[in-house]
Amino acid sequence: MATDYLNAMGVGAGFDTKAIVTAIVDAEKAGKQSSIDRKTKDVESSVSGMAQLKSSLTTLQTAFKAVDDKRDFNFSNLSNSAPTLLSAQLNSSSAVPGTYKVTVSQLAQNDVYQTTAVAEALEVDTYTLNSAVNASGSVSFAYGGISYTQAFNTDSATTMSGLVSAINAGTAGSTVTAVAINSTTFTITNDVGSDTQMTKGTIDGTSNGSTGLTVSTADTTAGIGASTVDRNGTSAATVVIQVGSAAAETITLAAGSTSLADLVTGINELTADVTARLVETSSGSYRVVVEGPQGSDNVLTITDSVFGLQTTNTQEVDTYTLGAAVTVGGSASFTYEGTTYTQAFSSSSANTIVQLAAQVNAASGVTVAAVSGSGVAFTITSDVGSDTQMTKGTIGGTTNGSVALTISTVDTTTGSDGNKIQGAQNATLDVNGLAISSATNQIDAVVPGLKLDLMEVSASAVVLSVGRDTTVAMAAITNLVDAYNTFEGVIKGLTAPASKVADEGNLKTDAEVKSIRSKMRSFLTADSTTPGNTKVNLMDIGVSLQKDGSFSVNQTTLSSALTNYYADITKMFSANTDDQTTLGTASRGIAGDLVNQIAAYLAYDGVVKLRETSYAKTTSALATDQKALDTKMLSIEARYTKQFSTMSKIIDEMKSTQKYLESQLDNLPFTSNND
Repeated sequence: MATDYLNAMGVGAGFDTKAIVTAIVDAEKAGKQSSIDRKTKDVESSVSGMAQLKSSLTTLQTAFKAVDDKRDFNFSNLSNSAPTLLSAQLNSSSAVPGTYKVTVSQLAQNDVYQTTAVAEALEVDTYTLNSAVNASGSVSFAYGGISYTQAFNTDSATTMSGLVSAINAGTAGSTVTAVAINSTTFTITNDVGSDTQMTKGTIDGTSNGSTGLTVSTADTTAGIGASTVDRNGTSAATVVIQVGSAAAETITLAAGSTSLADLVTGINELTADVTARLVETSSGSYRVVVEGPQGSDNVLTITDSVFGLQTTNTQEVDTYTLGAAVTVGGSASFTYEGTTYTQAFSSSSANTIVQLAAQVNAASGVTVAAVSGSGVAFTITSDVGSDTQMTKGTIGGTTNGSVALTISTVDTTTGSDGNKIQGAQNATLDVNGLAISSATNQIDAVVPGLKLDLMEVSASAVVLSVGRDTTVAMAAITNLVDAYNTFEGVIKGLTAPASKVADEGNLKTDAEVKSIRSKMRSFLTADSTTPGNTKVNLMDIGVSLQKDGSFSVNQTTLSSALTNYYADITKMFSANTDDQTTLGTASRGIAGDLVNQIAAYLAYDGVVKLRETSYAKTTSALATDQKALDTKMLSIEARYTKQFSTMSKIIDEMKSTQKYLESQLDNLPFTSNND
């Protein structure tokens, strides 16, 4: 705003100096300001248009990225014939269509040991009255803040039983059990063992209506919790545990701290993958259960002489007795675990049995011994004790070439693993004929894209079918067409000429932007750079160009193409490649080529970035021009103001001289004023 310096100085020539100066300055500024304003509006419009174009290109690129890799077409579904036996999780991006028959013959499991059982000791308190309750007498017993009263009833023994019944039926009965011993004595037993002694009850009443009752109390048994009792008296205890071939670790429990609870703490502090927990196996009876990791290589070796974790296996011994000895002309055959061993008569019946035993020993994993001095009996001993009984063998042959042999069998010794209640083993399974052994029941490296969780042994094969899910591919292709149509609408508006119903587009004059529109459309109309054998472009799979420049999808045609030509479509979009570099000129398929082209547009040297840089420079230059123009106009305003100030001063001086001369003339003689 111009300042009226002349009026501010109290001078003037009788005209509006401020208006004159402003008019002159505005006239000089108008042309240049108009140019700056026009250019500023144009660049702001271009910046806005380029931002819309960049956003639209990014959205279009994202849609096509969903199908620019071969693995993007790994859309699969899974069917499972027995999900309760075998759980399978599908990774559709890496699964390979096919049928997989899985038979699980053995689950992976771990070694599990248990300690010797320890029972809690319940506290028992005995209450003895100083005399029996007789006629007219009554007794009351206070326990836990409640009093239980019983008057004389028939005889003293019945009276005592009535008091006990009242205690057991009342609140106290939820924690203790009362038992009448005789007419003057009863006991209370704590239901839950505890290291804390029970609170004693108190007695009241009279034996005959006048003589007061008293009671004596004794802690017949002190209560103690099973988990806290020391298992090694006043001595320390050590337990050594080794997992497979790893280094052994030692748990050292100090004297006075050798309870089951101490053992659990010590084992769980080991670095080895071994866990322990305290379990109540029956009412008041506790054991510690120790478990190692799954797999046959993770067998536990435990050294322990206090808690019962180290036990000696009892091997199973079976005795086989023939109905008659093998004599001249006879022979015996013994079938065991699918193999038959035959021995003809050899010098004597006893020697024949010894020779038959030798054959079994040489071929099997058991120890066979003929009973000393006998020609009719032999034993088989399992090499490793087990809680599972050995399979019995069968006999064949004749005693003398005609009379068939018979056999009787006795389990002389039953095998046992003692306190080892489960043995470590690998899972064994068969997948389409391929035998597999695994230390765990979770298997994810056998069937591509499937993670298996073995749950039960299967009597027959579990069938897993991985199929192709074309609905996902249809959705992805439909989505990219929709994304292109959105892009087309944006860029069509940005490059549109002015009309009666709409303004011209912000980027109407930018030829390179128009070329982007043409280039993007060509990807959807031209043949793929990596065509399939039958399907080579989007038109072949149901995508067609409309009159308004948008594209539509015939869902029926697309579904049929995906069902019958999936490999062609995969190649057409992705060139059957994954993670292609943006460098080089390799053909990448429709999606790969479009994604790469947009990346070039958005790169540091691409048209979008170059335009943004150019707009920024223009904006900066216009700001500089505006600042220079404003500075120049201030200088011009000051100059004109100074000039008019000088002119006004001269006029004032001339007016002052005029008045002086007029005054002098008026005072001359012989003037009209001085006749």
